[in-house]
Amino acid sequence: MRSVLLLVSLVAMALVAGAGASIPTLPDGFTLPPTNLPTTDPVAPTSSVAPIVTASGNQLQLVSTQLVPSVLMRGDRGTLVIEVANTGTAPVRISQATLTADGAVTVEDDPYRTVGLIGAGNRMSFTYSVRAGSPDGIAYPVFSLMVPDGRGLRVPVPIRVDSTGPVVSFIERPDVFTPGRSDLVVLSIGNPRQSTLNGVMVTPRGTGFTTKPSSVFIGELPRNGQSRAGFNLTPDENATLGFDLVYYNGQNRHVLPIALPVEYGKSKQRAELLLSNFVLEQTGGVYRLTGDINNAGLRPARSVVIAPGPEVEPADPYPRYVIGSLEPDDFASFELNFRAADGGPVPLVISYKDENGDAFEEHARATTQINQTGRGGSASPGEPVPLAWIVLGLVLVAGVGYLIVRSWRQ
Repeated sequence: MRSVLLLVSLVAMALVAGAGASIPTLPDGFTLPPTNLPTTDPVAPTSSVAPIVTASGNQLQLVSTQLVPSVLMRGDRGTLVIEVANTGTAPVRISQATLTADGAVTVEDDPYRTVGLIGAGNRMSFTYSVRAGSPDGIAYPVFSLMVPDGRGLRVPVPIRVDSTGPVVSFIERPDVFTPGRSDLVVLSIGNPRQSTLNGVMVTPRGTGFTTKPSSVFIGELPRNGQSRAGFNLTPDENATLGFDLVYYNGQNRHVLPIALPVEYGKSKQRAELLLSNFVLEQTGGVYRLTGDINNAGLRPARSVVIAPGPEVEPADPYPRYVIGSLEPDDFASFELNFRAADGGPVPLVISYKDENGDAFEEHARATTQINQTGRGGSASPGEPVPLAWIVLGLVLVAGVGYLIVRSWRQ
């Protein structure tokens, strides 16, 4: 029995000796750090910005930045809001917060010379007013938080400066302007910027014209958006025409002047009224003039009226003649009665309106020579007989005489 116990003891001592040989010996004065196993699943960070750990073990993290407007134009003022979170378990005392200018972006104020505590798990926002200069590009002003017991937080904040403005083009306008005539002008306004424009409005500017409407309000124009504004413009003889495009980028007001070159003349698409086939008769001192009127233009003529000029005395039953509407390539007949001096020209006034209701006048002349005609008319009875008719008459008389003489001989 003793031999068995001795054998078991020897085996146990051998196993203990082998296990001790496999464990490395630590140097004097060195101890292993305690092992802390997580009690919950790890949580993903809420921001791509790496947290800064202070000497006291608290964590400051940049949560978000917001610039209004999101893209500045040259000379614009923007509002930058920076949000910071304390992700640690104890409050952090912030002595000062600063935003340092960079490149084209300057800082308008420095409101956070003293800050105070940010509690554990709490957030704090810092608001700065910045202004954009030139050139265009991306600036990186640096946001810093000073912490007495640590190295604080220092993060560059990107701010874009892009002075690209809206684009304006004329998609409809007359080839020429006619004084007193209303023509449609349509503008297309596009926003090629990477931010929304607000309060967009188009207003005509200049002198010597009337317009309907007086302005067009578009409102919000999103990025890569497009809108239209239409005006009916009626210029005078020496009008100057143009438009002002007013828009806001955030709180910043901008005005874009738009020139509209004015060339005066007769429109190629106007109504063009022509008189023809005059026939003039006189009875008891009153002249009766008949003829045709044709619209040789490309636009309809409305409310067409033909009347004698101011030098002529109208007479009944047709002191003036109402045609009505004449479409392009359409014609109508007319009749006028008047008293005038014999042999003199008779001025005629043709008044009409276009499709916009603008009034126009055309002028023509007739003559008081009795039965004077235009195309397709008959000759006057007092004119000398043409030689051809005389020769034809002599031939007919000779032929008749020849037949009579021949019948007698038979």
